[in-house]
Amino acid sequence: MKRLLLTLLCLMLLTFGAAAEENESITISFLGDCSIGDAIKYRDYAISYHATIREKGAEWPFSLVEEVLKADDLTVANLEVVLTTHTKTRQNKEHNLIGDPSHTAVILASGIDVVNTANNHAWDFRAEGYHDALSHLDAAGIPHFGTLYSGTADGSDVTPIIDVKGVKVGFIGFSYPQEYDKKRITLRIEKLREQGAQLIVVSLHWGTEEKTQPTSGQTSYAKFCIDAGADVVYGHHAHVLQSVQFYKGKPIFYSTGNFTFGTMSHVDPDTGIFQLTYDIVDGEPVLRRFSVVPCRTQGSGDYRPYILTDEEECRKMRSKLVHKSKVKNMTTVTEFFIENGYMDFEDGIAVGE
Repeated sequence: MKRLLLTLLCLMLLTFGAAAEENESITISFLGDCSIGDAIKYRDYAISYHATIREKGAEWPFSLVEEVLKADDLTVANLEVVLTTHTKTRQNKEHNLIGDPSHTAVILASGIDVVNTANNHAWDFRAEGYHDALSHLDAAGIPHFGTLYSGTADGSDVTPIIDVKGVKVGFIGFSYPQEYDKKRITLRIEKLREQGAQLIVVSLHWGTEEKTQPTSGQTSYAKFCIDAGADVVYGHHAHVLQSVQFYKGKPIFYSTGNFTFGTMSHVDPDTGIFQLTYDIVDGEPVLRRFSVVPCRTQGSGDYRPYILTDEEECRKMRSKLVHKSKVKNMTTVTEFFIENGYMDFEDGIAVGE
């Protein structure tokens, strides 16, 4: 009888251990600019994004990376297109980016779980187009976030909290953040903390297009966001990869590049899936690993990002994430990361190099 009880106890411990192991960490992926549509003047072209989806289906754009995106616990993307039927555009703009509302099916098939909507193309089809897009995302059950013209009749201020294996992750999104936005960002961080957020992602659509390094002003702004309580600064807009830094053990992605983009195909196609893995310690998330899956995006007629497999190409992609200058109290990716694709952390400090 004692032997039977001991066996049952061991089985219970093994079962409990397995269950605990399943929930002991979370992985969050971040993608760059995802424009699942076209500049309106190109959408009827034979090789447009719209035509490609009509021909190949909603699963096509992310078909070469979906296994990675569906294997993580949460995937975040910058949605840089307006999913709307409105066609009245803003004046004096060369490229107004539009996607058919049915393209929500692309997001649903991709493995993307939440999208930022605060960027410089959000109002390409005026307030009517933007709110139409939010309605289509809501109808499809796709979480989104972003603050645009808050406090005005046409403004929007969405700061959701998403539960990931019991960890509450909050999201804030600003486009072209200015000095006066610092108070707004701080207030939203405080509000999310009051609502129970344990991780806070501040998404910033910013910087100079096609520049491979951020400005010193961006570096200072990123430090401010983390001092204000952000856990991740997630940047996009440059359309190319920019450096990664760490401040107080918190990651800063200045630009995650283009991931899939219906209009812009002349820029550096290197991109990646930026991943953060957090251990859950006493119910709280603790950063354990930063890693990147090197990818390359494709242009007209295909639009699918794919995973790089050549080691030299992977190293070259990862080397683009090095911050070129030293900044006080900040670090960048290591040589170990360039060679191996990941950095492990203990108490906010990179280890194992």
